[in-house]
Formats: sequence, C-alpha cells, structure tokens
Amino acid sequence: MRIQPRQELLAIWRAIGKWSASGQAEVWDWAGRAGRNAISDAELLHCLLYPVSKMPGIRFDRPDATASDVAEALGPLGTPAEIPRRIVRLIKEYLDRYTDQETGRPVFSGGGSFVMADPADSRAPTARQRALEVVDAYAISIVLCIAIIDFLRGYRRTASRPAHLAEIDTAEEDASRRLTGAMVGLQRSFAVNVFGADSTEGRALCRTASMHDEFAPAVVAGLRHALGDVIAGLRELGIDPERVADLSDNPDLLFECGWSWGVLRDAAPVRTEALGELGQPGFAEAAPYLYFTVVAVDGIRDLFTARTRVRGLLSEEQQQLARTLNLQWELARRYWASIASFGGGRWPLEDLPWRTTDEDETDYYSLLVTQLVLNDLLDRRAPDADLARIAGILENLADRGRIRRRPLKDDPALALHDPGARITLQGSEGTEADAPRLGWLLSDLATLVLGRTLAVAQQVNDSPLRARLLDLADVTWLHLERRRLRGGRGAGLWDQPANVFPSLELRVEEPSWYVTNRVVQHLAAAAGVIEGLPPVASPMIEIAANMLVEAEDRYDEELLRGSGHAGPALQDSMRKQATSLRRARRLRATRPATVVALVSEVLRELDKLAAAREPEAGG
Repeated sequence: MRIQPRQELLAIWRAIGKWSASGQAEVWDWAGRAGRNAISDAELLHCLLYPVSKMPGIRFDRPDATASDVAEALGPLGTPAEIPRRIVRLIKEYLDRYTDQETGRPVFSGGGSFVMADPADSRAPTARQRALEVVDAYAISIVLCIAIIDFLRGYRRTASRPAHLAEIDTAEEDASRRLTGAMVGLQRSFAVNVFGADSTEGRALCRTASMHDEFAPAVVAGLRHALGDVIAGLRELGIDPERVADLSDNPDLLFECGWSWGVLRDAAPVRTEALGELGQPGFAEAAPYLYFTVVAVDGIRDLFTARTRVRGLLSEEQQQLARTLNLQWELARRYWASIASFGGGRWPLEDLPWRTTDEDETDYYSLLVTQLVLNDLLDRRAPDADLARIAGILENLADRGRIRRRPLKDDPALALHDPGARITLQGSEGTEADAPRLGWLLSDLATLVLGRTLAVAQQVNDSPLRARLLDLADVTWLHLERRRLRGGRGAGLWDQPANVFPSLELRVEEPSWYVTNRVVQHLAAAAGVIEGLPPVASPMIEIAANMLVEAEDRYDEELLRGSGHAGPALQDSMRKQATSLRRARRLRATRPATVVALVSEVLRELDKLAAAREPEAGG
C-alpha cells in the first residue's frame, strides 16, 4: 500500500496541535466546522486517543517509552512527561462540559451538527432542538470512553504523584458514567417498524429485495422465512411486545429494525446504579435509519473486542447493559444482511443504488448497507467468493462516486461529497410549537469506501483479490489526500472537496472533525492490514517447502564433509546458513516468499563451497 499509517497519523497530530494548541498556553481550541458540541469535541479527542489503543508503537501514556517522533508530533502539548497529563486535563474538560451540572448526568446533544431538513428553510434549530440527544453522540461516546479508560489505566502505571493519581481516578469515574449513559441511550433508540406487506413500505421493501417492480406474495413469504430468526430474537428482546407478537403471527406483515436518530417517543426508562433512572423524553420516530444503524453497530462493536474484555474496561453494570445491546446489534446486522443478500442469485445490494422503505435512494445508502453485510460476512468467516462480490460493489461505488473516475459536467454525484446526502429526522419538530423539522448531513462517502475496502482486504485469502482491494485503497487514499486543507491553521486536516472537484465552489477553512476522525480510524485500520499476514498461495508454499528440503540436505552434506569444523571463516559461514535455515523453517507456512529468499541465499553459499571442491575443467 501507498498509505503510511504511522507517518500520516503523526502528521495529523502535528496539524491538530497547530490548530488547537497554538495559541495561549494551556488553552485548547476545540471548535471546528460544526462549532462545539458533544459530537465534534468527542471526535477531536478521539483523533488523539484512538490510535494509541490500536497501534502500540505510537503510545504516549508511558513517558519513558514515548518514541521521539511521537514526542515531536505532540510537542505543542509539552514534553513526553507533560503530554499524558495534558491529555488527562483535556479529557476532564470534555467530560465536565458535557455533564449536566444540576443532575450530574452526561449530555449527548447534537448542537451545531443539526441542519434543516429542507435546505430552502432559512430558519435555524431552536435551543431546545440543539439540545436533542442523537445516536451519533451515543456511539462516539462509547468508543471514546473505552479509549479514555484504556489510556488512563495505562498512564496510571507510571504516575506517582497523588495529585496526578487523583486526576486520573476522577477522569476514569466520569468516563465510566458517560459510557453507561451512552449505552442506555443506544438501548432506548432501537426501533422496530412493523407494516403491512401491501403498504407503501412493504411494497418498497419487496421491490428492493426482489429487484422487480411487481408485488408478489411469494417474495413476502420468502422474506419472512429469511427473517424468521430475527423475528424470534425480537420477541426475546421484549420491545413493543404486542406489535412484535402481531408480526410473528400475521403472515401479511413485514418489518425493519435498527436505530432511529435518537431516543424513541415513549421509550421505556432504564434504571442504573451509576446514574439512577434514565428516562428523558424522546422525540424520534420508531423507525430505523440506515446511517444511525451503522453508526450504532460500529460503536457497539467496541464493547465486545478482546481488548475491552481482557482488560476489564466495563463495569459489572455495563456488562449487563452490553448484553441487551449485543442482542440489538445481532438482530440489526442479521436483518440488513438478510435483506441485502436475499435470493439465490444476484444480491439486492448489487442493484445500485439502494432504496429505503420510504423510497429514498442514493449510493450513500448502498455503502451503509455494504458495511452491515460486510460485518455479517466477516463474523461468519464467509468465503472469498462472497468477499469478492463486496469488492466489486465497492469498486462500482468508487466509480459512481467519482473517486476513481473524473466527474461529468454538472455531475449530480458530487453532491454526495458536498454538501452530502441529507436525511430528515422525523419527530424533531415535536420539541415545541412551530419548531422546524431537522435534518442530518452525511458527507463521508470517500472515507466509507476506504474503511470498507481495508476491512475486506484484511480478511481475504486470495492474493489477486487482495491486490485489487489494496489498489482501490490506494486510489481512495490519494483522493482523500488531495482533500486536505492546504493553508492556514487547519492545514493538513480535512475536509476540502473543492480541491478535487473545482466545481464545488464552497471552501471552508475550519477543519471537519467528523471527516478527520474517520480518516484517523481508517489509518489505524490500514496499520492492521500491514501488520496482518498476507494471503499465502498454495503453489508458493510448495515451492518454498521443496527449496527448504533441498537446502537442508545440502547443508547436512557439508556437515558430513567436516565444513563445520574447518577454518574460522568457513565455520562462521556455516553458522549463518544454519540460522537462516532455522528462520526459514519457522516462516514456511506463513511467509513462503521470504523462505524462498532466505533459502536461495543459503543454496548460493553452499554451492560456492561445492564449486570450490570441483576440479577445474579443461587443462
């Protein structure tokens, strides 16, 4: 790959330092393109902490082990000893700001991230609307708080002063409380939308699944059969039991499930030991949104990683909450994967663009569904043939999104990059009389393509398919590189689509933490691809094994001839060949090409010894 994750991440840290820490000492500038809110501030902090949890080589929680290039990149935060202390203060500043000072409960408001549902609407969100809690804030808080707790526990091992230890303990306690609140928020935002098969939504779902406009009862029966396990899981979940019972008993009903944009209207309160009863009123409609479902699925996944489990990052209460979220997570993934791969031939997902039950369609939705299908394929270790289909979809979407192809004149595809796909947050107008209906912009098409491509590349075993995916990742990364801000304090951060698409005249100098954070996550994923073992072709394993056998035979012959007890130079050469052969044997199953290189050198040296003993020809 052309992507150099370590170098790029350090460059981003330098750029963040220039933007946020270049002014008055100890003053941190959080504001980005969306102003200050619980989501944007979390994304900025996540840019600093997420790589530390994924790439041990750039950790800074142990000052004596901080690499020199890491210390240089984070220089605006202080010396290696000062960097983790400064990060602890930033964590505390964030957690204090987004905690209700009267109730002591965490706040997950969307703030400046909300837009109007209608772009022609000149009104602005009301103060009550800006305070609405949103799934994006819950999800980013889960991944951020897990990263915070992991970082603080690592730093605690090296901190010795009582004041520092007290700061660490307070920050961890506050982060854990916020994590609990975020988990409850996601639990109360899970939606099941039941509708008649012959309704507008039902017909739209059948058209998407069958890829035909005709309504057919056989499609309804096939969908219900494919979703039987999901329906059974919904009964176990216990959400809206009467409607789920109707769904289970009535063969003429269909449904969809996943996460709405926020807490549902009439969502049941949840009692916790850490925060008491959490039952703030919700306004979101009881219907899933693809974007928020993917965001929630990605956030919840961090609760079940080996790192979270082995390091004991969740409290006992959080583990109980995680069990409910795990069931919701499984049901949502299984539902969308079943719809997207319905039937025995071409997948509905391959019929671009994806159409939702409210008959909205865009390539952005296709990317979101691709993520949900990919999660399902990876978790059940699907064969390369299925992953190749995902690769083809990603290539197609990269072309349609003008990542690999040049744009046309007045190309409508460019709107996916700026301003982005706009979704309507149904129910957001219910906060007060005459309040406008809010919307949400989705403008991370290119980063989604990069992230999904790297996820597939890390799992495939077929070398040509892996090469194809890495080529797509390189092209997408070059596209994203060109979209960096080029001047001012924000240089080196994201996002400036007009650098790539000059017809997009809007240029903004403030960084988008929304896009920058996603780039950071995908760079960490790229490091995982590099560190992982590449796929091994069977013919190469056979060649390496045969060469290793020959080399070991030749080496044993030399030992029989007494070469191991000859002069010092020859003894040294034989020891080196023995070392190379031992290493080759260790690598023969995982890196056969390296084995070929090692064994070739051994055979070359052994052949020199044999040639030296042969009488000269002629003469």
